[in-house]
Amino acid sequence: MKEIKQIIDRVGAFAPGERAVLATVVDVRGSGYRLPGARMLILENGDTCGMVSGGCLEADVLERAKRVLQTGTSEVFVYDTTADETSVFSLNMGCRGIIRILIEPVDRNSAIIDVFRKSESRDFQPSIATVISSSTDFETGRRIIFDDPNETNIQGIDPHLLEDSGVLEEFSRFVASGETYDFFKFGAEPGEVEFVFEKINRPVSLLIFGAGSDAVPLVRIADELGWQVSVFDHRSAFLTAERFPGARKLNLRGIDGKFPDFTTDDRTAAVVMTHNYERDREILPMLLESNVFYLAALGPKRRTVDLLKEIEMDGGTLSESKLDLLFGPAGLDIGGDTPESIALSILAEIQAVLKSRNGGHLRDRKGSIYGR
Repeated sequence: MKEIKQIIDRVGAFAPGERAVLATVVDVRGSGYRLPGARMLILENGDTCGMVSGGCLEADVLERAKRVLQTGTSEVFVYDTTADETSVFSLNMGCRGIIRILIEPVDRNSAIIDVFRKSESRDFQPSIATVISSSTDFETGRRIIFDDPNETNIQGIDPHLLEDSGVLEEFSRFVASGETYDFFKFGAEPGEVEFVFEKINRPVSLLIFGAGSDAVPLVRIADELGWQVSVFDHRSAFLTAERFPGARKLNLRGIDGKFPDFTTDDRTAAVVMTHNYERDREILPMLLESNVFYLAALGPKRRTVDLLKEIEMDGGTLSESKLDLLFGPAGLDIGGDTPESIALSILAEIQAVLKSRNGGHLRDRKGSIYGR
């Protein structure tokens, strides 16, 4: 999430005619440090942002990026360490996996950069279908883009080539599904074409109610994760850019006592940390009725139980499904006892819920740590 934001910012600052190379992990078989969809931007001067591995492949990707920048032609490179753990440039990776990386030239007007920008707006979740292998007229890196609910944009592919391929039908199925990544092949050797389908996730939106000192590290670390953070409070002296430089929005409660309007979706998390019982009692019902995927209330468990009882006495309807989304006390049990460690605990819990994990030790996990 953060690397896409960094890529957007870097490319947005390009001068006319300035180019870079975008490297994307498109396939991982076996072990790998990053999952498909991981990206790295490589500038003409060699500067980078993002990562496609744990640091073991980056040097070679940079060398290959120079050729792509010169030719202007997208390529997919395969790194195979399954046979010999020292097979990739004697780096002793030890990963025992096969990683395919798409390397393509980009500039400020590239279609893929525009897709990234649209994903940040939260209005629509774009999907892309990218050619990653072909021995026919389909060029590597060409795309079908669905970034508007009323339009499918075919980039650099002759529409006639798609007529009998089944790609558009499969891509439409993927867009409507809950899947985030998939592959599709058609044709037969030597004329086989392979597409990768990907949904570009919106950044996590984090709503923080309360601008006290303990909210400062929460905002800072969430911004480091690339999340979009909004802070709400009734004290203008607390809601300042100096205190919360990483916040996207600072929302002051009006003199009428109402909070500014806010929107939520299935990638929105909320943390209530006003340290004021009456304010929490007002805020929690609104959030319990929303579609946030995570809701936390700071304070002891008994305090949260009392709040919920009073909300029900006031006529609030608290279904089991909604209560399952409420975490109080907030955070994972890591012994957090400072504002920074408590923030780490809360953000780790949000990440665990987002990925449907329980927050346990990875050494105790059975199978792949990525769940593949």
